[in-house]
Parts: sequence; structure tokens; C-alpha cells
Amino acid sequence: MIDERPAKGANWILILLVVINIINMVDRNLISSFGPEITAELNLSDTQFGYLTGLLFVFFYAIMGLFVGRLADIVHRPRLIAAGLLVWSVLTVVSGAARSFLQIAIARLFIGVGESCLSPSAMSMLSDLYPQNRRGMATGMYYLGLPLGAGASFIVAGIFGPQIGWRNCFYIIGAFGVLLTPLLFFMKDPIRGQFDTQAKAEPASTGVVDSVKKVWTLVRATPALAWAMIGAVFMHLPIGAAQFVQLWLVRERGFESAEIATIYGGLFIVFGTLGAFIGGMLSDWYLKRFRGGRLRFLAVFMLMVTPLMVGYRFSEPGSMIFYIGMCAGFVSFIAFYGPVFSTVQDLSPANLRGSVTAFLLLVCNLVGLGLGAVITGVLSDYFSSIGVEDPLTMSLLSVDLVGVMTLISFFVGSFYWQKMQDQNLATSV
Repeated sequence: MIDERPAKGANWILILLVVINIINMVDRNLISSFGPEITAELNLSDTQFGYLTGLLFVFFYAIMGLFVGRLADIVHRPRLIAAGLLVWSVLTVVSGAARSFLQIAIARLFIGVGESCLSPSAMSMLSDLYPQNRRGMATGMYYLGLPLGAGASFIVAGIFGPQIGWRNCFYIIGAFGVLLTPLLFFMKDPIRGQFDTQAKAEPASTGVVDSVKKVWTLVRATPALAWAMIGAVFMHLPIGAAQFVQLWLVRERGFESAEIATIYGGLFIVFGTLGAFIGGMLSDWYLKRFRGGRLRFLAVFMLMVTPLMVGYRFSEPGSMIFYIGMCAGFVSFIAFYGPVFSTVQDLSPANLRGSVTAFLLLVCNLVGLGLGAVITGVLSDYFSSIGVEDPLTMSLLSVDLVGVMTLISFFVGSFYWQKMQDQNLATSV
């Protein structure tokens, strides 16, 4: 019988992983937080900025994630995270010294290599630290790093940017990551598959290509898993577009850069954190009481908040409706991580979880995040060239509307998930 209590020391490891994820998200979002300053100093177009925050970053991040996901299934995972943390922190310092688009682009490419080490390893570890009925909570807590880190990056831009400049902020964040690296070398790697009865039944993969084939076979044979991934990809399109939010708020909504960065960052932290708890804890609660699992919960939740997220693009800047829609976006963006990633882990064999997570991150980041940012930049330059009054507003709205496909995907996936549960129940009787 499988123990339903978390592994010894699980909560302390979770806390450290959350801290590292916060640093990861601060590092990743600094360039967006300082968007007006960086585009002005380096003379960047919206398309170039879209590449910096989109494909140029996520290409290596996503591709290397496949290799790192395989490594996460076979090597000491905390030390793998430590190596990635060291790489991305050093290159953050290099980014702060960039004097041209080409220089900062090269640094962003290889920062993605370092950051690709974190989530596949962390997701795999959490599944070996917590039983299935606690994974939604654990995953949601881990992804608290996203609102706390992304929000903090805007606060850094708003408070410290005017005092010390964007370059010095990059230097300080990079140095802090380097100093944290040694802690991970002394962390014990959790026992793999200790909460899963099927762990020993699955043969180990022999290499990256073999792992990719196994993951692809698993996705094709598990429609619930496939639709969860499709929904996650659509969700990442507006998340990618959100890299332009600081530019949009300053350029087309008339806010002062430092002031709105601080407000935006503070609201992101508060309501993004709320989203992490909603997605993690409420999805676990929903799973125990209703049909359709965590995917059905997400579909219903997003059906409720999507009108607010789209409507605030048309609202008067600074109005109550404007801020309500903005905060609804924060909640929605973060709430989906816990339910989706815990569902993906539940549907994956223990010794493939790192590879499955890496594959999910590949499609989410390369297709969703990468294209979301680039498409927004290209559309903005296009709308500007034909004389559209608010080109960034129109490009952001276009991507928001495509993102509505997210809730449809989760609805479809929830029916397949429930069908699997019913079949498993019938087999066990």
C-alpha cells in the first residue's frame, strides 16, 4: 500500500524549489520589465523585441529541454538544477553588458539552455516527494515562483531601475543566482517512483531519441494527456504576448514607466499568488468531488474569467474595470499551471516524467510562448505601418482571442480523462 503522506523533508525541498523558480522568473522577465528602456537604448523594433522575449529565448530553452528532461530521469536532479542556475545567472550578467541587438540576442539564446534544467527536474522531484492527491497543491506552490518572480521583476524595474539603471539590475540578479548555486549540491535526490505502483513495471529509456519516441507513443495513446498539452500550448500564446505589456501600458495607455511597472508588479504578485492557490488547492478539491478532474475545473474557471481578460483591452486606462480585467489575467495565467502539470504527471509513468515534462515545455514554449511574442511584435509593426491608431492593442487582442481555444481544449480533455477513470474503476471491480 502506498503511503499518502509526503516524503521526509518534502516541504523544505519544495520551499527551496520555489525560491529558485522565483529567481528564474525574475531573470526571465527582467527584459520585459525594462522593455521601454531597453528598446529605446538599443534602438529595437517591436519585431526584434518579440524575438528577444520569444523565439530567441525559447528555442534553445525548448530544444535543450528534451535532453535535460532525459537527464532528469537518470541523473542527480538537484545538481542538474545547480548547473543550469549557474549558467543562466552568469549569462544574465552578460545580458546587462550588451550594447546591441545581436549581443543581447546571443546571451538570451544561451540563458534558455540554463533555465531548461529547472522545471523538468523540479516536476519530476515533486512527483517523488508527494502522493497523487497532493500533487496539485505541490505543483501550484512551485509555480508560485511565476507570479512572485515576474511581479518582482516589474517592481525591480519600477523602484530600482530609475535609481541604478537596468544594466546594474541585471548584474545584481545574476550575482544572486550564482551565490545560491552551492546549496543544491548538498540536497538529496528523492527516491524515484516511491508513490507510484507502476514505477517498476516501466522499462527505463536508453537515450534521448528513445525517450522522445516513448513520450510520443504515450501522448498518442492517451487523449487526455494530448488535449491537456494542446490546451497548455494555446494558453502560452497570450502569455507570450504579455511580454509586450509594459510597452503597451506606457506607449498606448499613457502610464509613466516606473509607476506602472511598480503597480503592475505588485498586482501580479498578489493576484498571481491567488491564482496559484486557486489552481493548486481548488483543483485538488474539485478532483475529489466532481467528474472531469482538474481539466474540467480549469475549463469552467477559464470560461468565467476570459470575458474580463478580453474586455479590459477596451476599458478606460486606470478605471476599475481596467484593473479588474488585468488582475483576472494574472489569476488565470497562474491558476492553470498546477492543474495541468499535475494532470500530466498523473498520466505519465514515473521514469518518464522528466521527459514528458520536457516535451510539454517544448511545445508550450516553442509554439506558444515563442510564437505568441513574435506574432505580437510582427502584428504591431504591421498595424503601425498601415496606420492603425493603437497597433499594440490590436495585436494583443488578436492573440488573446486565439487563446480562447484553451478552454475548449481542456473541456475536451476532461471527457477523455473521466473516461479513463471510469475504465480503471470498472477494471478494479
